[in-house]
Amino acid sequence: MRLSFALIIPLIQGVVAINDPIFVAFEPSDASLDVSQPTIIVDDCDHPGVRIAADSLSKDFLAVTSTQPEVLIADNSTTDFSVEGGAVIIGSIDTSCLIQRMVDAGTLDVESIAGSWETFTTVIVDEPLPGVDRALVIVGSDKRGAIFGAYTLSEQIGVSPWYWWADTLPKRHEAIYALSSPTTHGPPSVKYRGIFLNDEYPGLTEWVRANFGPVYNVEFYKHLFELLLRLKANYLWPASWPGYPQPGNIFFTDDPENHRVADEYGIVVSTSHHEPMQRATNEWLSGGLGAWDWQNNKANITKFFEEGARRAHGKDSYYTVGMRGAGDSGLGGPNPAATLREVFSVQRQIIADVYGNETAVPQSWPLYKEVQALYEAGLEIPDDITLMFADDNFGQVRRFPTEEERERSGGIGLYYHLGYVGTPRAYKWLNTNSLGKVQQQFSASYEAGIDRIWVINVGDLKPMETPITLVMAMAWNASSVTYNNLPSWLEAFAAREFPEEHAEEIADLILRHGKLMGLRRHATTESTTYSLLNYNEAQTILDHWTALLDRALALEAKLSEEVRPSYYELVLHPIQASQTYFAIRITQSKNTQYGLERRSTTNSYAQDILDFFDVDYDVEERYHTMLDGKWNNILRQPHYGYIPGSYYTPYRNMLRQASSPSMGQMGVSVEGHAGVRTGNVNEGNDITHPSRGDLRPAFNTPTLTTYGRNSSWFDVWGRGIVDIEWSASPAVPWLSISPTSGALSKEAGWDERVTISVDWAQAPAGFNGSTIIRINTTVGSYEEVTVPVISTVVPASFEGFVEGDGVVAIEAAHFTASSGDDANVHYEEFPWLSRTLPDSGAVGLIPQTAVSSIPSGPHLEYKFYQVTAVSTVNVTLFFTTTLDTDPDVPRTFAFSLDGSEPQVTRFLSAPANPGDLPLGWTVAVQDLVWRRSKTFPSGRGEHTLRYWAGTGGVLLERIIIDMGGLRTSYLGPPESRRV
Repeated sequence: MRLSFALIIPLIQGVVAINDPIFVAFEPSDASLDVSQPTIIVDDCDHPGVRIAADSLSKDFLAVTSTQPEVLIADNSTTDFSVEGGAVIIGSIDTSCLIQRMVDAGTLDVESIAGSWETFTTVIVDEPLPGVDRALVIVGSDKRGAIFGAYTLSEQIGVSPWYWWADTLPKRHEAIYALSSPTTHGPPSVKYRGIFLNDEYPGLTEWVRANFGPVYNVEFYKHLFELLLRLKANYLWPASWPGYPQPGNIFFTDDPENHRVADEYGIVVSTSHHEPMQRATNEWLSGGLGAWDWQNNKANITKFFEEGARRAHGKDSYYTVGMRGAGDSGLGGPNPAATLREVFSVQRQIIADVYGNETAVPQSWPLYKEVQALYEAGLEIPDDITLMFADDNFGQVRRFPTEEERERSGGIGLYYHLGYVGTPRAYKWLNTNSLGKVQQQFSASYEAGIDRIWVINVGDLKPMETPITLVMAMAWNASSVTYNNLPSWLEAFAAREFPEEHAEEIADLILRHGKLMGLRRHATTESTTYSLLNYNEAQTILDHWTALLDRALALEAKLSEEVRPSYYELVLHPIQASQTYFAIRITQSKNTQYGLERRSTTNSYAQDILDFFDVDYDVEERYHTMLDGKWNNILRQPHYGYIPGSYYTPYRNMLRQASSPSMGQMGVSVEGHAGVRTGNVNEGNDITHPSRGDLRPAFNTPTLTTYGRNSSWFDVWGRGIVDIEWSASPAVPWLSISPTSGALSKEAGWDERVTISVDWAQAPAGFNGSTIIRINTTVGSYEEVTVPVISTVVPASFEGFVEGDGVVAIEAAHFTASSGDDANVHYEEFPWLSRTLPDSGAVGLIPQTAVSSIPSGPHLEYKFYQVTAVSTVNVTLFFTTTLDTDPDVPRTFAFSLDGSEPQVTRFLSAPANPGDLPLGWTVAVQDLVWRRSKTFPSGRGEHTLRYWAGTGGVLLERIIIDMGGLRTSYLGPPESRRV
């Protein structure tokens, strides 16, 4: 396996730039220029956004150095600038007279960036203008090039792009120097890069109402526009959620200044997938124009489109074209394709009437949900319209372009969800995205040719800071974040936002949170998701969250008070809120199970749940009350109370009797069994001293094996209100238990867990049977626990994984051999992309667009040793959720056992109609894996499983080989022992 760990993030003398060459230092060097207190010079004839960025840069210098530079707005008549010390000159080639004056004088060479898209260069120029001895010149190929240059200088002097939104304090410096070496930045990998504010009620909307007024007005959007530009984004689908306050958000009319100021700042405004022609759906809903029905209301809808086009004229826009049905639904009628053809024709004519040419403004057609099916069925559109593919709302891109589609003059775009409201379950409270998955999907999309538009649905914005930064970094420079340098990128991200001495730990905390989010989202996790009985699954998950929280709290204690609010928002809160959420779910599971057993501790777990709800409230309230309530209401999205099988969002978060004598006062429960007739008694038959008859299976632990699990457990617990003492003893000396005795009472606690282990050095060689543990009490209760034990002998020559407890589990990245790799197609590990804990990743072909032959192409081998004498085994492969992105080449894989003929298998079932989602999608997107199984003939001894990926994007996470011992759980058993 080839692994590379290129660190692409520069870190020089305290300057952190996660996406650009560094041109600033805090110590002087040869020919550097002191710009600690510069005069900032811009041209009055340059774009308004350049002047706005210059003003922001001036304020940023004040925050960093305590001295605010003057912003000098020059005109062509200025003959002497009389600047003392260093200057910073900012301008665009196409508009700035100052830049052109330097070019004409031969003091500035812009040939390398002229005509480029959103590119800028930095260079130190001697005597660039009259009265200016020396200056750092930031020149943009166009208006946004110059704007990005100004904000990049802000970032490199110590101001985070998120500093207002994330309360990150600017890094303070006394001296700032511009480096002498010229640097060039851009052009961006993706031409249009931005976000969609969506699903923003009650969180973001209530916060906006409290801080900016009753609507999303221009004062709110100024903060958003600036944030986007600081992130080198340029594109926006504005807030559009319908509902309270009626009629919902309307960017264009809530404040007439919104669109004009967006254009001044340099933001390209578009509209969402169901809002064509620069109109908001809520405008239609509140306009009294009748039904949103093209066949029966064509005249009003056409007028609606015309008004949108004329209103947007003169402003930088990207028109969404096409049409969907009312209420964000599919287009109705007997022939939706014919309807859309007519809609396109009318829309194109409107654009021609308003702009003089039907191609005069860029246009996109989002192929969202059912729209993709119409396109796949043959609906054609003009070549200049951007085809915007989408994900499945849960992070799997549905379609990559074909070679022919990549040649379209309009290019290919992508609409991707970081939050969502819809089936099978809404998720919009916190960032629940696996960063490894986000990185992989966007890198694969870029490799496939999706580079015209990237727009991400970010819900309430504030909780999505990390994934937004990640995606925008990749959109600016697609190679800046790779599947194997994600930790180093996050470290640079953390160093930019926080004191550098804590960057490594903060980056790892964020990374581990993202890894745990790769197991399952909060919104799809119920109390029954993780197994309480098998593989210690539920407790293991909670232990991981708790350990992460302990680390996050320990780091908070080391931070200054000034840094803590930002740290809480970005790092600690997501971890603490998540740990609390999963603690509630797992405690609910315990409360349910222990209630069925009639344990005396049942009510204590019920109280624990109530206590955790209080913690959940307090964690949110801390967020809402700190900084004098700056972020009050921003996290008000409810997160408890979803109805199973429904995506509808909840609107708010919101035994004292002795045991029957026949059952005794002591209960015993073993790992892996929920009990027989749990909590009930058949009087006269259930004489459970010791347990016998049909109750007997409830007292058998999982099998302990030499190379498998070496420990198990049983619980001793109180059934009633009588204090008791208990003791336990194994029947054989090589079986150990801890503890061996204890007391059950209200004061001491009503539950005790006993761990069972085997001393294999003392166990009889080749033992294959059961032994017992006897449990007695001082009040006459008595039980027996049966422990199956297999002492396995494996040949000394064997290397691989050994069966334990009737199963072999292997992480995909831990293959025992690989074959057929070459320089063009080979397997790589995606280390932060899988449900595996703690750190193993998924394995797939590189490049991600690869097509490999089976069986001649590269393959992986997994050797295992079977102990159980069964004639067949069931092999299940677990794959990262993905979809068939190539309409002509479906994703494929193959696997074989012991040299059997590999059968090329289509990864996903063919959908009923082109563009539809595959069978099983609803379950897979909640589980975050696809499962594919096959039964093979087998037998005791050594075996070799071979695996082939037929295409890139097929990412194998783990393998489970079941010899009959597999127990029910969500993640499956821990990895088997490898010898």
